Amino acid sequence: MELNNVDIKSLPININCLQWSEENHISVVSPSGIDIFIPLYRSKYIRNALVTCQDSSDRNPIKINDFNSTLIKDIPEVFKCLTWSPIGCSIIQSCLFIVITSRFHVAIYGPKDGPLQRDWIEVENMSPRLLQQYTEQTDETDKTLADKLQSIYASSFVTASDDGSVYIWRITISLIPVISLGIENIKMQASVALHATLSQADNRPALIMKWYECNNTGEKLAIVKGLKIYIWTSNESPLINTDLEPPMMFKVPLSKGIIAMIWNYDGSQLYTFNNEGNNLTLNVSGTYIDVNESTTKYINDGNDDMLLSEVEPVYFGADGSGNSLFFAVLFALETSETPYITDKYEVSYVTFCPSEDPSKNGLIPSLITRLKNMLEDAYILERKSTNYIMWDLLEYCDLENEFDKNDSLLHQLDNTCWDCYNKYTTSSFELSDNDGSTTKSLNEFSLIGIIMKWKNILYRDRSLNALRLLMHIYSNVMKCLEASSGFQSQLSPAYEDCLKRIENYFLKQVLSTIVDCIKFGVAINNEHDQLFIVYWCDWILLYFNDDNGLLKLAKFLYEYLSTLQGKAKIFGNFETEKAWISQLLSSKKSKKINKAPTRASCPIFIIVFLIQLIHVSFMRGPTGQCTKGHTWDLCSITLSVVAVKNVRSCNNCNRKILAMPDFHSPIGEQSISSSIIVKAIFETCEKCFYCGGNFIFRPR
Repeated sequence: MELNNVDIKSLPININCLQWSEENHISVVSPSGIDIFIPLYRSKYIRNALVTCQDSSDRNPIKINDFNSTLIKDIPEVFKCLTWSPIGCSIIQSCLFIVITSRFHVAIYGPKDGPLQRDWIEVENMSPRLLQQYTEQTDETDKTLADKLQSIYASSFVTASDDGSVYIWRITISLIPVISLGIENIKMQASVALHATLSQADNRPALIMKWYECNNTGEKLAIVKGLKIYIWTSNESPLINTDLEPPMMFKVPLSKGIIAMIWNYDGSQLYTFNNEGNNLTLNVSGTYIDVNESTTKYINDGNDDMLLSEVEPVYFGADGSGNSLFFAVLFALETSETPYITDKYEVSYVTFCPSEDPSKNGLIPSLITRLKNMLEDAYILERKSTNYIMWDLLEYCDLENEFDKNDSLLHQLDNTCWDCYNKYTTSSFELSDNDGSTTKSLNEFSLIGIIMKWKNILYRDRSLNALRLLMHIYSNVMKCLEASSGFQSQLSPAYEDCLKRIENYFLKQVLSTIVDCIKFGVAINNEHDQLFIVYWCDWILLYFNDDNGLLKLAKFLYEYLSTLQGKAKIFGNFETEKAWISQLLSSKKSKKINKAPTRASCPIFIIVFLIQLIHVSFMRGPTGQCTKGHTWDLCSITLSVVAVKNVRSCNNCNRKILAMPDFHSPIGEQSISSSIIVKAIFETCEKCFYCGGNFIFRPR
């Protein structure tokens, strides 16, 4: 479990300057900018970006008092503090972060194209909105707003004031469709409202604030003033909508200042760190706070040549991983005997410290309980990324010694996910005896109704989420955790099994909804809709011809399409396909079809030979190949050929997905604006259907 240090090419000037996002990104704020990196497995990490601060004088209306203005007059503007948003706030469903600069400019930043891109840009200027809200809702002058922006934390965007008050702002982010030149894009728009003010007798400014929010256990807000920690709790209604009782208070018995606080995964404990690296764990339950006697001194003593007797580490920030199994701790080296500053003392480091002893009795059962609780939440992959959920759990696995042990952590994680899948899969989908349509029909036969249903059944199903976590486990163990060849040979079939179950579920849910629509009288007249249905039915004949439920769906849809008129007739009346299905349904044993349907056309030969179409055969996996040997990526949800230069790729499994304007059709150029199925499937699949990862724009 040895994890390498991350070097930061600057020395922090503020405490609480390290934050860990729900997308498993770690950020460090220093004068040089914001370093963003992603921890990987086995002592590896990706340095994602360095975001530099730009002068805000031309767009920041917040005034600074004369005293502060004089102090910072000739000093370049830098980032002062940062907090990450919950996952799902950006256009691509990733995390954003909000910052306050040294000139009290407030802005939201996001990745330019995707969360793995190195270009993070200011996507929303919040300073004018904050100023407007503040002046409208208070009797104070606008000159005092800067005093309220001394430190920051979210999810609700909490700021601290010089007078000791805490201001809770509610930021709402809306994604608005914008049509330009006939192409629909998405624009982000943010609004802010001053929601509540927490005041108390202790009028010292809050140096650190940490919010905890959970559907089951309510909300908690902890703030630090000096060595005192104040905690507001609400177990039923939202914290900011409650008539709050006076906060609980705890005085930390440490001689040095607090530099970070971390809530554990269920909000029952609060970890506090001071600038010497000491950690104090507080139990927070009901109306009392007490010490969990587990203070640990985190000193980075891995490099003996660096940490000499006269050198001491000084700590500036810390935050916890998804399951509180690791602390990322930011420190720098300090010595009183060095007569001048050298490069050695102008940098800082991030080190990773395990919070639990892997050999501790009872650790594995407690971790498995956490995973079970998460899997019971149908919305878990909308709240947190798979990387955030699984990173520290897999990092605690000891593959060298766990290969043949059924009671090991890795095997227990595997068994827990399969138990959840088996528990919920029987109720996920039910087929009728006649045509394979669902017994639970749509409440609204419209584009909105289809999207709402597909979002629920494709992304909020517990059995499906369990399969996605299993795919994450298998793929990372095989590729990133360097499992032995014998172990990989065992996991590869399990990975393929998960993949096939996910595809089976997708086809059943999507096609049964389409059958329900047709029975209700919804006409599928758009060529693109018809083509997608044909691709999905062909998919069944190729890889799921032993599933009678899917075969019934395909048969119904082939028969329906054969009755339509128009360009869809390029595929004929589907007599061969219907005959295959009848043969397969009447046979007690699984039979293979003699010839695979090939609908997609090779883009090269469409351009070179306008008459002759060279078809692309579906392959098991995310690619297809034409008869001339050209290999193409296939859209992971439509099986259309991806022929454009810039596509959306999953940041986990690298599967591709088209955007609607990029769809290439071999049967015509009819507008997609009149489609139902194409629009609904693209609107629904904002995340990777296979693993739940976010899509990024990545050149092919």
